[in-house]
Amino acid sequence: MHGHILEQVLSAKYLGITLSSDLKWNKHIKQSAAKANQSLAFIRRNLKINSKLVKERAYQTIVRPKLEYCCTVWDPHTSENICKLEQVQRRAARYTCNRYHNTSSVSEMIEHLNWQSLQERRLKTRLQMLHKVINNEIAIPSQDILIKSQSRTRTTHQQTYRQLQCNKDTFKFSFFSQSAIKDWNKLPPDIANQTSTDNFKDALTHEVLLKTYSHLN
Repeated sequence: MHGHILEQVLSAKYLGITLSSDLKWNKHIKQSAAKANQSLAFIRRNLKINSKLVKERAYQTIVRPKLEYCCTVWDPHTSENICKLEQVQRRAARYTCNRYHNTSSVSEMIEHLNWQSLQERRLKTRLQMLHKVINNEIAIPSQDILIKSQSRTRTTHQQTYRQLQCNKDTFKFSFFSQSAIKDWNKLPPDIANQTSTDNFKDALTHEVLLKTYSHLN
């Protein structure tokens, strides 16, 4: 290109996302978790106070965005990558509550802090993105992808879409495949039929998500 030989690499960063030649997100997730852990360690070294509120705000402002940047694109489906991200939040919960004893329950800390799991937050973000695409609030062409399902059952609704057929994980768990469409089709009809983005977002409560998606329990 322009007289230069392009170097062949196994991965490259584009707009803050690490793209790999195998189309997997392992390297990006590993890097994101490492950066988030570094930021959390920085906060722990420099923000030595007793205020839970301040420490919580520091985590939510400085650390968590590194774990969620463009997560609709790279949302992991393997338990290894999901746990790798959740472990950062669990460390943040110990820091916020100032409880480091090995007998202290981190799950209780997270429940006390009223923090949603990162997996649940990514699910909510993914559903909100698909809602915007369906309602033409984002300039993403989807006419050939979002095709209304013709079959009707007791669990389906008018906004049910046909799932794309695929046999490779790189496509199967991409946004416009079973990852988003499958989750969308599970929504209760009164939520899926919401046309207002704000109303749709408010309807995706913690209780609704836990009841609708068994993998969050």
